[in-house]
Amino acid sequence: MPNNNSILSKSTFFWITALVIFLTGSGLWLWNRFGPSTGRTYPQKLEAYPIARTLDSASSACDLVVRRYRQVGDEIQFELAANAGGLSPYNIEISQKGKVLHFNEIPHRYGIWLAIPKLNLESGSAQIKVVSLGQAGCETTAAFDFDARQMSAVPDAQTWIRQGSKDNWLDVRPIIINGKLHLKDFGNYEDSRTKVVMIDGIEVKGLENGIPVKPGYLYSVTARWIDAPYNDWWNKMRNRSLRQQNIWLSGSLGEKEETKLTRIAIPEWFSPSRTINVDFDTKFPEFEPIKGKLVMQYRLNDYVPTENYYRRGINYLSGGKDTPAPKMHYTVTPNYFADKDEKWFSTLSKSEVETWAAVPNFGVYALDFEFWNQHYIPEVKERLIWFAKKIRQNNPDMYLMDYWGGGAYTNPHINTVGGKDPKELMNDYNDPKPNNSNFEPLPSGENFHDLFNATPIDVYPKPMFAKDDNGNTPNNFVLLSAVHSLRINKLISYQKNNKFIFFGWNRYMPLYNDPIVPWNYQLTEPKGELIMNQLEMMPASQALSMSLFSLILFDGYYLWHDGGPSSNDPNAYKVASNAPGWGYEWYPADGKTPESEVGKKSQERGAPPYWDFPTEFYSLGNWMAKQVEDVIVGGTNQDLPFQLNGNWIQPKKEQVLLAIDKKQPFITSVVKGNQIVVLGVDSFQNPTASRIVKVKLPDGSETSIELYGNWPSLYRGILK
Repeated sequence: MPNNNSILSKSTFFWITALVIFLTGSGLWLWNRFGPSTGRTYPQKLEAYPIARTLDSASSACDLVVRRYRQVGDEIQFELAANAGGLSPYNIEISQKGKVLHFNEIPHRYGIWLAIPKLNLESGSAQIKVVSLGQAGCETTAAFDFDARQMSAVPDAQTWIRQGSKDNWLDVRPIIINGKLHLKDFGNYEDSRTKVVMIDGIEVKGLENGIPVKPGYLYSVTARWIDAPYNDWWNKMRNRSLRQQNIWLSGSLGEKEETKLTRIAIPEWFSPSRTINVDFDTKFPEFEPIKGKLVMQYRLNDYVPTENYYRRGINYLSGGKDTPAPKMHYTVTPNYFADKDEKWFSTLSKSEVETWAAVPNFGVYALDFEFWNQHYIPEVKERLIWFAKKIRQNNPDMYLMDYWGGGAYTNPHINTVGGKDPKELMNDYNDPKPNNSNFEPLPSGENFHDLFNATPIDVYPKPMFAKDDNGNTPNNFVLLSAVHSLRINKLISYQKNNKFIFFGWNRYMPLYNDPIVPWNYQLTEPKGELIMNQLEMMPASQALSMSLFSLILFDGYYLWHDGGPSSNDPNAYKVASNAPGWGYEWYPADGKTPESEVGKKSQERGAPPYWDFPTEFYSLGNWMAKQVEDVIVGGTNQDLPFQLNGNWIQPKKEQVLLAIDKKQPFITSVVKGNQIVVLGVDSFQNPTASRIVKVKLPDGSETSIELYGNWPSLYRGILK
């Protein structure tokens, strides 16, 4: 496999995205790769779908015909074919036993089936008449069969939210099977290539038939197609296609558990936003930040007061005209030095470097000078030491960290899918040493040891290029790998008083020309469908885990965001016809409105380029951790024994590595007096499986906790 030099780092991605925003008015990406990588096509296998019976086709000029159809609850989808373009929109007439339903000016685009929702018909034969409004005299009539028993199979749309791709390739919806909630892929797109479907980064089987799930959770479903074995996904010469749908299901999380602990569950008032804008900044209850913890987020909505964020558990925001510097966090990128290289930097005198260090008294300042080698050469290291030392002298209360260079012990990103072997790291707990050459003293004795007072570990979603026999990908190891790395960093003497945080991002950075996820947006002015290239979203289960583990075990998180605050105008997108390949497609509902009209009437800032549900789940974790603030502030971390396959697993100091190596649950706690908080996760079980785990508390008593999928479980209780 190629090396990782092809990866786009976070700041590089940010500045490219910023350029695209400047040129197009929205965060459109550079690639237009919705389908196969080359001109070769892979026809969809359609044998599973019933054939419509053509009754009449009035125009040989267009040869419009209904080929096949499928039923999804009370919705019928029809495959249309013709030898001409520009036929949509259509007037549709559905008739059955004298009952006639009319649907006027129905838009349709190439590559999807025409969908008619909310049909109230009887079981049996019905007819559809399709009349083109784009070409006079072009129409067709066909017969199809309707099954009234399926009408209530898909729950009402008000009980679930879905955003992401929307076409024939992936069509995942909740469905009731034998009275129980399932997720089913009605698209079931097959085209002779290898197909792998994942939920929350783990392969699942049988989604086309429906798999049981629980209400109250959000599932990220990703489907991949490649004309090779799946573990060749890194090979950009292969024909690869990608789709993602993110689905939240409302409802109660379940019955009361048989445990002596009290579960801190996802509250019933919580749901991600139904719009493209987040709404945690208005709908969450107000709460003060957890004492001693750092929570760094971004203001995402420009129409929401800045104070709303500070009143929802956030210590530091990035920017804002009414935000004082001590309440801000700032990540300084190569742009700060006008993107000059290390050769230039290495020639600066000490006084010149110190002039650059005259920065405002930010609350948090993160160095991200990634245009230099991540392992600094002596000349660069010396000047960065001067730079950091002067900043600390001028701002003694500032939290200063080196995001790009990392802490004294950098995260090896441990996994068992071709990554660093956990067994090689076990001894780090007996002999904790820095593994980062940046922290080695210079011949003069100068070093970073006492300059950085915050230590970040990145928890970015990892590439899912490979999977093991259980369907796990490298992404499933990110959380536990980060826990290990911060634990070792805490053991290094000159960092023991630092703040230890997760440095996160909510999307996956592409490698080797990964195909991009097409995201679909329904615009109302002008009316039509806009499709934009987007990056794959991290699972909500992982976002909640990162938030909880960072706050329960460590000192918080810094959640990066790659855009400025957005408006709540759903039509505020800009596209540019003179910038081909920037990653959008425009399908006007009337079949003729040009793309130049998109966003033309909007006077607002740009609309959000994607549905940022991970940030809402990070914020949810912050609120949940607040519920146990009295224990985690000043408490002591202690991993717990648990029972697995009838045997008790006694925790060792390297327990997190053992969990990675053996793909076991990881269960830990914080104890303060007779109060205990228990936090557990199973990063490796099937994403829709439940596991009841018996645990032994520090007082010797036994109880149980439930671990669902890859979601974290949080409890509190009283010891004897």
